Parts: sequence; structure tokens; C-alpha cells
Amino acid sequence: MAVRSVRVARAYRELCRVAAETFAQDRAAQRALRSQTAAELRRHAHMMTEEQMVQDIRSGTDFVRYEIVQASYQPDTNRYKAHLRQELIQRGTIDLQPPPNPETGEVPDMGFEESLPKWDGTACKSSGGRGG
Repeated sequence: MAVRSVRVARAYRELCRVAAETFAQDRAAQRALRSQTAAELRRHAHMMTEEQMVQDIRSGTDFVRYEIVQASYQPDTNRYKAHLRQELIQRGTIDLQPPPNPETGEVPDMGFEESLPKWDGTACKSSGGRGG
């Protein structure tokens, strides 16, 4: 079934634009995101209203825009370099945790947590008559 809606098309174009920005040099990731999204829209077209499709696409667009950090392998240092976009920086906290192992669900140990000072929360405690 074909999806014929100007609103859905606009939301889909925005998703494609954000994917192009997020996965700048990774054409395979862009293509996979676009084709899989289009396939899922077609597959669920008879079960969703136009508004549900638009909201679903917008949710995916926000996820790609604000939750995905593109990284590239640096063979000279044997590490990955994160490519942070302005949209991510403006949102506040950026958590660069490694992804969990898909088979076990465990997050790999980064090996540096032990060297960090322990946080006791004193910076957030109320002082004087302010706040609570």
C-alpha cells in the first residue's frame, strides 16, 4: 500500500535531512535508515492514521537528531573520534557510554571509572534559605 500524504512526506523528508547531517559520510547508514523507515511505513499504513505516521516519523527524527553521535575509527590511535554536532551540544549532557553487547546486554567496562573522584552530592545540597 502506498502512503500518499503531504504531511507524511514532509516529515519523512525532514528525517532524511537529519539523517544526512548525522551520518554525514556514512551513506550506507543513511540509505538503511531511509529504506527501512519507508518499508515500515508501507507495512503499517493500513493500521495507522496520518497523524500517527507523522508523529512516529517525528519521534524517529528527534531520536536521530538528539540521541545519535557519529564516530569514526582512528587507526593511528586505535580509538574512535566522536563527531559532535551543535544540536547535541546545545541540548546539554552528552553521555558517550559504549553500546551494550547485543548478546549479553552488558555495557563494556571503560576502565577509567575507578580513577574518577567519588561524587557525594554536596554541590547540589541546599544552602542558606534558597531552594529547599
